[in-house]
Amino acid sequence: MHGDAQDGGIFPGSQGAANLVEWIDRVIIDLREGRVNDARALLESREWRSMDLSGIPGPIRNQMEESLEHAAEALGGSGAAPESAEEALLTARARFMPGA
Repeated sequence: MHGDAQDGGIFPGSQGAANLVEWIDRVIIDLREGRVNDARALLESREWRSMDLSGIPGPIRNQMEESLEHAAEALGGSGAAPESAEEALLTARARFMPGA
């Protein structure tokens, strides 16, 4: 083990990815528990943009952002589609899972 690995360090981007997955999970839980307005508010707030995502590769960040936009669109307007929003959120979350 070298340097920061001994200090409990993690590879760049992993903490940002963990925080992002936790945030996405919170939105999914809101949807599954019928709190569509809460999920919509989280997606519209774009709170995830304030997280440190600097270690996440640009293409992954872009794909994740696109999926989150799809989720927000699915909950927008009068024809909210929670199932479509959840599918987009699961796609965004999958970007950070091993083997994805």
